[in-house]
Amino acid sequence: MGEERPFCNPSPQRYTFPMTNAPTPTNAILTTSLDRLGVHFLAGQPDTHHEIAESPVALLRGLASSDEARLRLALIPLFLKRPEYALHVENALIGLSPTAQHFLRCYYTAAQLLQQKQHQTLTELFGNLAILPSLFEDSLNLVSAESPDVRLQRLAREQARLIGRPLNWYGTYEHAYNRLVQHSRRRLQWHR
Repeated sequence: MGEERPFCNPSPQRYTFPMTNAPTPTNAILTTSLDRLGVHFLAGQPDTHHEIAESPVALLRGLASSDEARLRLALIPLFLKRPEYALHVENALIGLSPTAQHFLRCYYTAAQLLQQKQHQTLTELFGNLAILPSLFEDSLNLVSAESPDVRLQRLAREQARLIGRPLNWYGTYEHAYNRLVQHSRRRLQWHR
């Protein structure tokens, strides 16, 4: 029998971070923050001279509201590699535009479903990480009795409706996962 993985269990008690007038982190700060967290998803070298996002909430908000699709998409590998960031999702939603909230909810849910679907590969690469809890499946009209892949397809249709862009969101989720796996395997080979 395999080792039981802990749930990353957001407490019903909501921890609020003080709202600051700090500017949204720049794309360079977001990229550097991801790299320092071990989320090597974006191409190119991070600028080590840049500071990092001031908190997990600031990083999630910055990624969700970025004007660059690649940075918004980085939410998926962030949650797959660092599931403890699930604890900050609810607070990160506060004050975001409706579109940024949709991206954060949908990409979080995509990561949760990809974690279920690709459990074996993710465990081989990153060890036994905490399980991402279901935070938004009900509000996104997903049926928990269905397979993760079917729910990803339903999520893709729901995201197209919410965002108002009929893109291949399912392919986008898979692309984020595949890119994370490819980068992680390359880094493992380089460090052998």
